[in-house]
Amino acid sequence: MKLTSPVPAPCSDCGDDAIFHGLTYYSILIDELFASLFGPEKVSVAKKPGKIGLVLDSFGRWFTPHMLDLFIATGLASSLIEPDDDTQLLALMIWQEAKKRGITVEEFRLLGLPRNMFLATYPNGKRLAFEGLPLPPADIARVHWMDNKAILKREFTRLGLPVAKGGSARTLYGAKKVFKDLTPPVIVKPYSGSGSRHTVLHITNEEELVKAFRIASRVAPRSVVEEELVGAVYRATVVDGKLVAALRRDQPYVVGDGTSTITELVQKENEHPKRQGPYFHHIQLNETADQELAWQGYTRDTILPEGRRAVLHQKINWSVGGTTCDVTDNVHEDNRLLFEETARVLGATIVGIDFIIEDLSRSWKEQERCGILECNSMPFFDNHHLPFEGEPRDVAAAIWDMNG
Repeated sequence: MKLTSPVPAPCSDCGDDAIFHGLTYYSILIDELFASLFGPEKVSVAKKPGKIGLVLDSFGRWFTPHMLDLFIATGLASSLIEPDDDTQLLALMIWQEAKKRGITVEEFRLLGLPRNMFLATYPNGKRLAFEGLPLPPADIARVHWMDNKAILKREFTRLGLPVAKGGSARTLYGAKKVFKDLTPPVIVKPYSGSGSRHTVLHITNEEELVKAFRIASRVAPRSVVEEELVGAVYRATVVDGKLVAALRRDQPYVVGDGTSTITELVQKENEHPKRQGPYFHHIQLNETADQELAWQGYTRDTILPEGRRAVLHQKINWSVGGTTCDVTDNVHEDNRLLFEETARVLGATIVGIDFIIEDLSRSWKEQERCGILECNSMPFFDNHHLPFEGEPRDVAAAIWDMNG
């Protein structure tokens, strides 16, 4: 009998991709405790791993495929030689690219449940077990704090990399203290693992700060309070030290034609072929949209001047109507160097860098309130393969190239 995973309750602060609040909170708390005990947060740049680390990593790469074989033999796990409906989109792209190269991929299901664990077998017999993404041995040098927004902000500030001004806080008192030194609008978000969940933008006063802090505190023991950067959210993906793709991630929006109301513009936009599924969703006109419109001084009945943009949601996710546009060929050289330097500092063989800036074709050094939002060790590069606009970029190919 196939087991099904429990589903978290709907949550407006999570959006369509809801998570278990308590489980996420305590998971982050435990990670933070172990990091403080066994991985001091004083490490600022990637250092070469010691001999013991290299030996353990080498042993793990040899042992894990045999462990998976044992799980199969004892009936604790099953394997799939072809993707199914439970296979994540990201994994599907890795799988498809591997097949082109003659690499066989199996997905393992522990007790029948997806665990995002895979085993790749090369034509020469080499085997590589991986969770989520295949990583080369060099990834052992990756810093432990890459996904921790608070530590990342502190270290990047020290190194002179552009980030939003702000800090982290465990208490409301601490959050208010950080807020007083910032220039609104401000953003509050969980300091780790949010994926834009429980994140609140456009905070201009303490009353809004209190509400936002409580929202973020439901899924993390610490929250980041920082100035809201200006511009679009871009995702730059660096593989093996090189920028391989850059994408603009847009909130759901419509552009005025001088005669139509926002409601009419949304209806027309929702007729776009790519919004009919399976990836990009319709823009919703609801209470959340009304609040975002009010922030901009609009209502549903506003007739937007020609060329004027109206945003309808704070988040950029596909599920709320967000879209993407490939801009890889338009990245300014200073910005490319910044992304590649960021990957070097992190010691990461694969990293997704979320960067906010008004115009990625101009140097970040010439634009105010721009900077690195966060870095992801397990980036969802499916965005690059499936842009709403522009040319698809084959990040999966670059990942397999790196793995030989």
